[in-house]
Order: sequence, then structure tokens, then C-alpha cells
Amino acid sequence: MAALMLNRPNYTRAEREAQRILDDMRVVTPPVNPVEVAKNLGVEVVFATFSGKSRGISGFYDCEENAIFVNEEEFPLRQTFTVAHELGHSVLHGDWARSADYQVMWRDPTRQNQDFREKEANAFAASLLMPRDMMDEYWDRLSLQQMSRLFAVSVPAMKNRLSFLYGV
Repeated sequence: MAALMLNRPNYTRAEREAQRILDDMRVVTPPVNPVEVAKNLGVEVVFATFSGKSRGISGFYDCEENAIFVNEEEFPLRQTFTVAHELGHSVLHGDWARSADYQVMWRDPTRQNQDFREKEANAFAASLLMPRDMMDEYWDRLSLQQMSRLFAVSVPAMKNRLSFLYGV
């Protein structure tokens, strides 16, 4: 039973760490630029062309170089989420990222790993890009599309965040 608890995503920690970083950087208005956040944390962001089988990779965190590599062929809003997601691995899962168990983020949802750390990194990314306090200010007076534009995230990402935070 204890092993099961260890393999559950800790969404509270993911959100708390994202908010701590935003507070430290004094980011109080949308949109949040995850590339700037990464730079502030000393993590380099590299946009690269992936080839062969790697073309299906959205991005990955390289702990040896302390860098996030992002597929430059992705749509810009996807790149934004990928940077925030991989930054989540850097912040939350440094030891795992240095292990052989670490896996890259695939574009194809059927190939994505459902490891609890992937879910935590997604929660970190959502919390970083769409922080609760900023969402509280706008969610009930702007449309889904307006929210998406304001926070510079995809409509599906915003829809998921609104559902998670407010059940809408």
C-alpha cells in the first residue's frame, strides 16, 4: 500500500513549486514566459530540429547540460507548454531525470508515458502558465478563447485548467 502512495502524483507540490517560482520572480500578470522562467532558474532552452524517430518528440530535459531541448517544428503554444513541462521535471524530478528511467515527451498522446512524474510535470506546467491567482481574476468574465489568448496557451490547455480549478 505504501508503494502505491509513492507512485501517485503530488499535484499540491507541483502547484506550490510553480507558484513559489512565480512569486520569487514577481510575475503577477499573464502571460507567463516559461523560457524566461527557465533562464532565471539557470536552465537553458534550446529549440532544435529532431530527425528520424525523434521527430515525434516534443521536448526533453537534459540534466547533464541543464537544458531543455524543444522541437522547433511544434506549434508555438505546444512549445510553450513543453518548456513549462520539462522545467517541471527540472524542478520536481532532478534525480529521476538523471536516471535511466527518464523518458522524453512524445507528441502522440498514445505514446506518452503515464508515469506519475509526467502527470506532476503537466500539473506544474499548467500551474506555471495559468496560476490560480491570475485565473481567479479572469475566468468568470472572459471566454475560453479570450483566456487562451491572454495566457498564451492552447484552448485545450485552458479548458483543462478551467475544469480542474473551477469544474467548468
